[in-house]
Amino acid sequence: MFYARLFSFFLLVALASCVSKPEVTFKNYEGEIFGTYYRIQVGDTLEDYQFKFDSVFALINTSSNSYIQESEVSDFNATGILVNPSFTFRDMLDSCKKYHGQSQGYFEPTLFPLIKSWGFSFEEREQMDSSKVAILKGLVGFESQLQVTDTSYVAAQAGVKLDITGLGEGYAIDKLAEVLDQAAVSNYLVEIGGEMKGKGLNPKGEAWTIGIEDPAKAEMGVTNSLLTKVMLNGLALSSSGNYRKFYIDEQGNRRPHLIDPKTGFPVTHSMVSVSVLATSATQADALATSFMAMGPEQAKVLAESLPGVEALFVLAAKDHLQLEFTSGFPKELDKNKK
Repeated sequence: MFYARLFSFFLLVALASCVSKPEVTFKNYEGEIFGTYYRIQVGDTLEDYQFKFDSVFALINTSSNSYIQESEVSDFNATGILVNPSFTFRDMLDSCKKYHGQSQGYFEPTLFPLIKSWGFSFEEREQMDSSKVAILKGLVGFESQLQVTDTSYVAAQAGVKLDITGLGEGYAIDKLAEVLDQAAVSNYLVEIGGEMKGKGLNPKGEAWTIGIEDPAKAEMGVTNSLLTKVMLNGLALSSSGNYRKFYIDEQGNRRPHLIDPKTGFPVTHSMVSVSVLATSATQADALATSFMAMGPEQAKVLAESLPGVEALFVLAAKDHLQLEFTSGFPKELDKNKK
């Protein structure tokens, strides 16, 4: 399974409308996938899409699920080579290449040796110091450590391993939405583990509106405190954060699960979470991971430079959370925050 999302910032809320609209009939699909849940709401259709949805999940699991021993990524990680990869595997690796470049290297699919050694996979963490990190960093580098041909992927040296979970949920959402788009479905919401993509209207005949929860309040179990709200109509929303999954090491250092690929160490910046809006769920997912790795200053500059991308950054100040938005991100509740 993919790493389970340990937090969710998104809350579905209704957007009040002064114009009465006819209600839309919806069919709901729900279940477990990638170590988390999925929920798909499909409007105005008599067709049953469960088989097609399950087919999408099966292709992605078989290609890229490192928790499945027979998957292609597990095969690569065990042997250092994958010959005749499936279309799905190659498509996901092409997306990895795209967002590795777009993120200035902060989206790093070869980070798995460091993730494992720092204790953020399914294995026991190791004793880490600067020397150990330096050795493991020698295995990291998507462009230098992965050799790609028309028929294969080959590790440049023993020990190079792939982890592409940083865009796995977003990629799945885009493929599920593609199934519905090809069927000319006008109204839907696709959600996996809190990542979402919406189109058209909700069951009340109104725009899909997502409330982004206050992570500090959510940590205390309060789920109705919102930072802002966004409408999804052909847009995807993805989040990443470091305030729940962490440990304190033997020296008293806080080690969040997000690792800076430039240093090889868990991040130490003040950003608690980020929420990213984009037309592609794959892009939103990959950039949310990347922004958390690079920190708020660099992330905001990069987000502002990317067409169609908006982001909300939540920073930890001395005694409160500080919100920073890209220029086009909705801020309708910001005026009520103190």
